[in-house]
Amino acid sequence: MMKIVNTTSVYMPGTDICWVIDQLKDAGFDCLDLALDYCCTPGHPFLSDNYMDWARTVKAYADSKGVSFYQCHGVGDPQHFYNKPDDVAYRSIDVAQALDIQWIAMHPKEIQGKTDEQYDDLFVSENVKWFTPFVKKAESVGVGVAIENLPWPNANRVKPLGAIVDGLQSRFVGVCWDTGHANINGTKPEEIEVLGNRLVTVHLHDNHGVHDEHSIPMDGTYDWFGLMDTLKKMGYKGEFVLEAHHQMLEAKDDVEMQRKLLARMIEVGHQLIGKM
Repeated sequence: MMKIVNTTSVYMPGTDICWVIDQLKDAGFDCLDLALDYCCTPGHPFLSDNYMDWARTVKAYADSKGVSFYQCHGVGDPQHFYNKPDDVAYRSIDVAQALDIQWIAMHPKEIQGKTDEQYDDLFVSENVKWFTPFVKKAESVGVGVAIENLPWPNANRVKPLGAIVDGLQSRFVGVCWDTGHANINGTKPEEIEVLGNRLVTVHLHDNHGVHDEHSIPMDGTYDWFGLMDTLKKMGYKGEFVLEAHHQMLEAKDDVEMQRKLLARMIEVGHQLIGKM
């Protein structure tokens, strides 16, 4: 059965990951997404020379609690992967390997002023070039890279994202489909069917089609039942990754509200999976 995965970014940037594991395990989540972008705060061990010691500590603690990590959210600018190696960005690959993470969700690079459809080929070719060294390193250690759609035109159209995956020519590359970003640009759930097995993971959150609210599914205007129908047709085999963290962050001083929000996430996750 598909797992309902929650992201560690439901708690504030810099929060101790072992503490987050405890909170999410108590709430009913035994599979997590490690938000490495939230581990880039000053003084965080991810940014230190001992980052692999930190990763091994997190792995051992997660194992002791019966918790696994399905994916992580990587960091870094793809253009730097090609032009000037970004050491912190490449750390996400090392950490993913240490934690047995299957997929690193990565953002493509926007080409400023060239986001319309007429520039799709340029968007694809540049991102293929930039991501190639990153993918090669990830592939060498058996970690996958999932290119995520973003809320600007050519990064939120299915065809260019699929073309980036095809251009990178690796079975360790796929697409991470983000429902909130899709809703902002009006990309319909049925449009992703053409991705086929290139769709390897999803980010599930909601909004009202204007701002990236990262709300719990069903709290906005996204077509959730259309998505479930499409994923079922596609034979989607990945996990369901919740990225609905903003309501949790807003309730940071209200522990009881956070418990209720986590319980709602579990409930909604089961409702969605039930449609598969």
